[in-house]
Amino acid sequence: MQSTVSDQAVEKMAQRLGVSACAIRMVSNPKTRNYRVYVQRQGRKKRLIEAPKIILKRIQRSLLDSIFSHEHSSTWSHGFCPGRSIFSHAVLHTCKDVVVTMDIKDFFPSVSSQKTRPVLRKFFPDESELELTMQLVTRNGRLPQGAPTSPHLANLVFSPIDEAIARSLGARWVYSRYADDLAFSGDGPAGMLIDTVSEIVLRNGFCIATKKTRVMRQHHRQKITGLVVNRGLNLSREKRKNWRATLHRISTQGVEAAEPHCPFKLNGFAAFHMGLDKFKKAQA
Repeated sequence: MQSTVSDQAVEKMAQRLGVSACAIRMVSNPKTRNYRVYVQRQGRKKRLIEAPKIILKRIQRSLLDSIFSHEHSSTWSHGFCPGRSIFSHAVLHTCKDVVVTMDIKDFFPSVSSQKTRPVLRKFFPDESELELTMQLVTRNGRLPQGAPTSPHLANLVFSPIDEAIARSLGARWVYSRYADDLAFSGDGPAGMLIDTVSEIVLRNGFCIATKKTRVMRQHHRQKITGLVVNRGLNLSREKRKNWRATLHRISTQGVEAAEPHCPFKLNGFAAFHMGLDKFKKAQA
């Protein structure tokens, strides 16, 4: 363990989280292999997942539930926020003249220890406790994608940037963010919006994946995080057709015939559809 972390800080953290000081010392030791690292493939996308092993994961979960969650993300953030969702994010942009989506490149890897430290200092003003917490929630100088603490901490880091973006756009644009997906809707000049947001994001140490930026007008399909928002909140025609076909196969051939290679996929599809239906009924 680094010399900047005192035994008193370890004991205090252990008491605060209800775990043993021995466990804290073990997982905060940089020589301990606390993560399972692998590449996750989803279509063409590849993501480096750094999944904490069980003891560290429990400690991170305790930090999140008992300490970090008491500070809320910005009002513009909808990802990994209680009471908000992919649906609450997309519904803000329904029936608008222009919809613009932008994507932050390498979101979690871009949340460095330098960006995270000021956020953690609010919870742990003592320097030794702060250093210990940094060791528990960061890996290789950044937030690990796979740790339960990373999404909320990333949101807290990005909250001032959310505010700066919203303030710069004024009343002509509605803004919301779901993790690394930024969405805007309104009737202003899209080019000026893209330039303004890109500059703010870059100034704060992040970068826009320019190839993923989309400007969608009412006469074309407007999509936000997989949902069509032209006339309310809906799935695309293709997805609705595929889902109806899947339900038909289930009713006539059984679940295994509907998705023989990955039955868990059906659970995800079903949960998504039920969540959308529930959200739309609550909005009605």
